[in-house]
Amino acid sequence: MIKNLIHSLIIISLIIPWTTLVHASSVSGTPAQTFHGIGGSGAWWPNDLIHFPEATRQNLSNLLFSSSGLGLSSYRFNIGAGGVNVSNPTRAPQTFYVSPGVYNFTRDAAGVYFLTQAASHGVTHLTAFANSAPAALTSGRASCNGAFVSGTGAAYGTYLADVIQHFRGQGIGIDLVSPMNEPDSNFGPSPCGQEGMQVVPSLRAEVINGLYDALSSRGLASTVGIIADESSSLSNAGNEYASWLPQVINRVTALVHHTYDFPSDSSYTSYISTTNRLYPGKATWMSEICCSLGNPDGTGKGWSGGYDPTITNALMFSGLVFQSLVLANETHYDFWTLVSNQLGCSPTSSSSCPTVANSNGWNDGMIYYDPNYATNNNFALCELRFLDWERQLSSPAKDIKKHFWVYKHFGNFVKRELTRGSIEL
Repeated sequence: MIKNLIHSLIIISLIIPWTTLVHASSVSGTPAQTFHGIGGSGAWWPNDLIHFPEATRQNLSNLLFSSSGLGLSSYRFNIGAGGVNVSNPTRAPQTFYVSPGVYNFTRDAAGVYFLTQAASHGVTHLTAFANSAPAALTSGRASCNGAFVSGTGAAYGTYLADVIQHFRGQGIGIDLVSPMNEPDSNFGPSPCGQEGMQVVPSLRAEVINGLYDALSSRGLASTVGIIADESSSLSNAGNEYASWLPQVINRVTALVHHTYDFPSDSSYTSYISTTNRLYPGKATWMSEICCSLGNPDGTGKGWSGGYDPTITNALMFSGLVFQSLVLANETHYDFWTLVSNQLGCSPTSSSSCPTVANSNGWNDGMIYYDPNYATNNNFALCELRFLDWERQLSSPAKDIKKHFWVYKHFGNFVKRELTRGSIEL
């Protein structure tokens, strides 16, 4: 077969003049883009993984943060709101908040463990993000199905700034903070599937101002950047900026959005051009996406259930990353939850479970674990149970989800301050 291919190339070279195949090009000396980070979030899998053996937790940390694994340069730590009225215990992170100015930092040992691991591995950017204010500060005095209350911006900002100051004092260099997440939704009704707090557009400036003032009074405003507003879609983000952003434009480090609308290329570039025109010099970042089936050419993409660990869907996912980083020229990209139990099948019942697509699971993780670990004591990272990083380079583990390998390329090679040059043909 190789011999036939070589013969074909020789024949083509004789028929087509080489001059028609060669095009002059030049690489601009001015960088087209300087990257900021590649990462994902620590919600909510640490609440399960904290029960796994220490050796497994260390292995997982290496897989996420070391260069032999994903080599992430960004990690999002979820500041929990206490999980009041959240039905799923895994999605109900503990809160440090006790009362105004009183905190219990022995709580959320699970989240803090992996935040510490990220810091010890030298992850460049550590983001503290909140899905809700502490229950006592929300309209329904719960961690979901409620709203931000006007007049509580200073109290909420003080809480977030105190948490950040605490961890920075422990040598954990949180350098970004996001005070709201998909603020158009309260994630109700109760009991809820996760934490969430609605923040109407007219009150988002109060959230930013309260946080900025609290950071400033602690001498942190120049070292900890505020990112907002984590809208679920580009259309929500663009339509609502005018209600809050002009009031706090100089207090926001970057405009971060999710892409759960799975925008077309034209929709994405339209959002970028409009935002750049209205708010020149303000960076936009993509901070959350997951959960799509689809094909390598991008057809079939869109929010949906279903688990597909194959290269077919992984190539679709690579197109999503490429769209944000290259087409939209955004410098920072975060996947949603890095580790998931949503396999949709039982790895103890079927050895092919992690490697075969099914309609019951979700494409919401890079690494998976057994959802029934607590009853069957299967503490293996089931996507990785045959993996030996040092010795299987010539025989890659078959149980690795292909999305992991795709994201590893971005994580290992798209580092902070790396520049991309433009090629002119």
